[in-house]
Parts: sequence; structure tokens; C-alpha cells
Amino acid sequence: MRSALVALMLVGCGDNHGAADAPTGDAHEFKDAGIDAPNPNNPATLFDTGLCLDRACTAISPNAHEYTPQFSLWADTAAKRRWIYLPPGTQIDTTDMDHWVFPVGTKLWKEFTRDGVRIETRLVMRIGPGSAIADWFYGSYQWNLDATDTTLASPSQGVQNANGTMHDIPSRPQCRACHENLQPTRILGFGAIQLDWAGVNADDVTLAKLVADGTLTTNPPAPTAGVYYPFVNATPAIKAGMGYLHANCSHCHNPTSATHDQVPMELRLLTGEVHDYTLTAAYRTAVGHRATIPLTPLLGQLHCPDMNNVPNAAECIIAPGMPAASVMVARFELPATSSDHMPALGSEMTDPTGDTTLTTWITTP
Repeated sequence: MRSALVALMLVGCGDNHGAADAPTGDAHEFKDAGIDAPNPNNPATLFDTGLCLDRACTAISPNAHEYTPQFSLWADTAAKRRWIYLPPGTQIDTTDMDHWVFPVGTKLWKEFTRDGVRIETRLVMRIGPGSAIADWFYGSYQWNLDATDTTLASPSQGVQNANGTMHDIPSRPQCRACHENLQPTRILGFGAIQLDWAGVNADDVTLAKLVADGTLTTNPPAPTAGVYYPFVNATPAIKAGMGYLHANCSHCHNPTSATHDQVPMELRLLTGEVHDYTLTAAYRTAVGHRATIPLTPLLGQLHCPDMNNVPNAAECIIAPGMPAASVMVARFELPATSSDHMPALGSEMTDPTGDTTLTTWITTP
């Protein structure tokens, strides 16, 4: 690429945990500083992935560029931080602005800190040119209790209640269960909608910065003012509600997911639809639509129009103006131990802020 953003890295760290980012250097000068791991297709430790300049990760590679999605992913109170890395001279294929395709060598990390304890850093990287599971590596690196080094957590089992917290490190199949449901992209939280804002940190990667640095093969139409994809007629409550579903639910509820075969509800925001929230897939497939899978406690509370031609379901996924009669809210508020709870993966407790966000959106005209 044309600048330091040419080589990007994606990591999610919990809190800052004392780590000071090294000064950003030219992407083409840093190739020997750890980006090329000793075993690049199966790094044994986080240090081997090239994210950090030391094993305790007190300094981040100057080619690791931080970003913050505008809509947050709930992780049972865990704090996160993220970076992205692209190999020098490559670009993200954005021919389809809603399904970015990342070049071989792309590395993505997300590190979690909970209750003040740095627990794990997850890595997703593309290691092959195809579009099969074998072309992607998924790994979670658990921090030792002194937070001075990491080891690769059990790929088959993960780690329950890691480092004395309630945080569970996922197994490799659990990682795949989310990422493989959004194809061909597979990368969650780094796309046009999520990056189309100013960010949180001064150096955050944003959609505008990617455009300015020539990182995308196809740029979005230049905005006359503000962001590229504004929510023109949506209130802040509507935008927040749809954004929450986009970040927390759409990796399963989208047309490329196997879930879509059983539940034809789509919760992913698309760049060509957000200008009018009534055109979004979430509005078209959830608001005022009958649930494909009934939820017994709600049966009979509200009879939705038979827009989906589902003969055995009576209640609405989202009942306009009535959160208490909405299957989505009921599933969200059920205990995580219930098989009916949503989201189905990645959480053991209900997000109180998310609950308020969803109910406010549904209540708001």
C-alpha cells in the first residue's frame, strides 16, 4: 500500500494493560521485525504471530494498526482491543463492499481482558488462496498468570474459566462456528459499516483512512459530507438497535450462514440499505414477521401477519412497539443456560446495555 496502512494487523486486546504502541513506521521497512513468524501457518505463541515486539506484548509492532468497530460485540464484560495486518503491497478486495475478501497473509487478533486480568488473544489469519476452512487458521493464545508470555490454548477444547475468571477461551471449532458463517469474508467487525465512523483512538483505522491510503480495490462513493453510508432517516435508537444486531447476531443470521436454512431472518446491515432503515434486511425479515420457531411463553400474545407463510407460529420476531411480545427480546433475556437463549454462542450472561438498546429501539416509533 501507499503508507503504513499498507500493512495492517487486527488484534483485540482487553484493556490497554500498560502496553505502549511503538511508533508507526513504513510498512515496507518492517518485514524483518517479527511479522514473518518462524512457523507462519501454526504459530506456537502470540509472539510468533508478529503482533508484539516482546513476549509480554508491552510494545506492538508498528505494522499493527488499531481499530474499533462502531457497534460493539458483547463479551460478558470483557474489554477488547483490536488490530489488523495486511502483507505489504496487497489490498482488500472490495468489489463487493458488503463482503470484503482479504489477501493471503492477512492476520487478525482480538485480545480479551476481564476483571483486570489479561486472558487471551485470538488469531485469525488467511493461510491459503482458496475459500475452504483449510485456508484459514484459528487459534487462541492464553496468557500466563504473570502476563509475560502465552501458549496456544487447546484447539479441541479451549479453556473454561481461564485465569481464574469466568471467561472461557473458545475451541477452534467454536471459533469456526462464528467466522465460517460469514463467507467469503470470515472476518467479523472489520468492514465498511463497522469502520464508517471516526473511531475511538486517534490512530484507529477507519473506512476514510483505508480509502485515503489506497487499501481497497474499490472505493465507496465519496460522501458530500460526513460518513460514506449514513443512516439518513433512522433515529439514534433505531441505528443503535440495528447496529447491535449487526455486531452480535449477523454472523449467524445472514444468507451465507447455515442458520439461514432454518431461520430465514437476516440481521446484517448492508451498505446499499442503511440510508433507509425500512429497506434493511433486519426490518424486512424481523419487524412484524412471524417467528419461524415459536417460543412457548409468548404464544398468543400477538398474532403477526403471515408475511413468511409460517403456519405454526403465532408470535412476532419483533412486535413493533411491544418488546414484551417480541420473540427476539424474549430469547435475548432468557438465561444463557437455556437452549432458547440468543446469541447461542460466545456469551454466558445477558448484556444489560444490549437489552436496553433492543427494547428502546422496538419501543421507539
